[in-house]
Amino acid sequence: MFERVPTLLENLILGEDIDRRLRFAKYLPEWLLRRIQVSEFQATLIRAGEHARFYQRRFKESGLDPRRLRQPSDLGDFYTTAADLRALPVEDFLCARPQYGFETTGTTAKNKRVYFSNEEVHDIGFEGAVGLWNLGLRPEDRVVDAFDYAFWNAGITLLHSLNAIGCFHVIASKLPPEEFYERVRDYRFNVLIVDTAWLVALTEIAERRGVWPVKFILSGSENLAEATRAWVERIWSAKVYQAYGQTESLGATGIECPAQRGYHLNEFNFLFELREPNPEGWGELVFSTLTRKVMPFIRYRSNDITRFLDDDCGCPLTIMRRIDKIAGRADEIISCGMGMISPWIFETWLAGTPGLADDWQVAVTQPGARDRLLLRLELSAGGATPDEIEAELTRRLEQRFPYYFKNWRMGMYEIGFEFHPRGTLRPSGGRRKLRRLLDERIPVAARQTEAPAPQPLSAEGSEI
Repeated sequence: MFERVPTLLENLILGEDIDRRLRFAKYLPEWLLRRIQVSEFQATLIRAGEHARFYQRRFKESGLDPRRLRQPSDLGDFYTTAADLRALPVEDFLCARPQYGFETTGTTAKNKRVYFSNEEVHDIGFEGAVGLWNLGLRPEDRVVDAFDYAFWNAGITLLHSLNAIGCFHVIASKLPPEEFYERVRDYRFNVLIVDTAWLVALTEIAERRGVWPVKFILSGSENLAEATRAWVERIWSAKVYQAYGQTESLGATGIECPAQRGYHLNEFNFLFELREPNPEGWGELVFSTLTRKVMPFIRYRSNDITRFLDDDCGCPLTIMRRIDKIAGRADEIISCGMGMISPWIFETWLAGTPGLADDWQVAVTQPGARDRLLLRLELSAGGATPDEIEAELTRRLEQRFPYYFKNWRMGMYEIGFEFHPRGTLRPSGGRRKLRRLLDERIPVAARQTEAPAPQPLSAEGSEI
């Protein structure tokens, strides 16, 4: 019972009054927050060890007794990975009966599934409401969200956050930006909560046709380049904030504050670490759930590369540590305007296309406001022409990946092509491994050096 005292104190002092929780957060002693995390972490270890088949097996194989563990470092090299979630039945991770289920978007042949209870969704939504209140959202505001609700958790989490605040809210879902623009103007929405790449397409329309008064815009799903943020803010005459999360965290890992300098982490619901940080502090973000009873995760590797920030942002949430923008992925999975992409997507898309050789490479670039996927392709001798290949790949994208095709048709990203002679893409004369997927938008900490790509047959390339 003594170990639960910090958690009980937190509930008693802060409670479920959003304004009071925010006002008192800056007075919360750090030692109390850390005690709360340790207490909840120990309870999570015991719960998982008693009820989840996956953790029962892993603890036994590793010789770990969850009742004797206190800190994440006590687990050594014990981690939960995305590969575990894909390889095993979701039931192996469950400790209680779920009421909600979500999937990650298609980065591999098998999506990850994550389950939650009603209570967990409510609690995460409430913490999200505190972050929105910190940005200035109030009950008298009028909110529209354009999140995709198909198997994705972000909209449901947001719904619980807005219910906690009590403001007017309309779910537009992920309409084409032109249709969205036509339908929402008369509602007088002053807060827009949207997908990042989708926001770029909407803003291009607003730049041509006019805007309405907006208090602020919140975007999520991927990084927003600072130059693009400045352009969107100029068009709408409003601040643009970013949220950060994954399906595994119910989309609620962190959120920016008015300073717009990194994401405040949700440290009441998660315990965060950085795995193998380099001398500059960049490492892979790892989290353990603290309040989840249905499908808890212990030291889940997010694959996102970031670092902790230690400057003072000056907002009431300063007790909650901040992380920098995501600089890249620990594997070859990239979040961009197309969605979450991995080499598997392009292997499936390109396989068997007449006129193409086996080697290819895809670079995510950002020549302007939106992302551009540059497909560097090698041609086979005597095959189809570049124009025929582009037409065939457009048809295959629509048939095989309608989600990504829809995002392209909405203007959330561009596709470009470079065509190369066979055998010229692979670096060092074919002796080195060809890296299939590159993020060439921003510097990535500890990115492996890569030989320059050969000059394409058409220097400018073409695009669809």
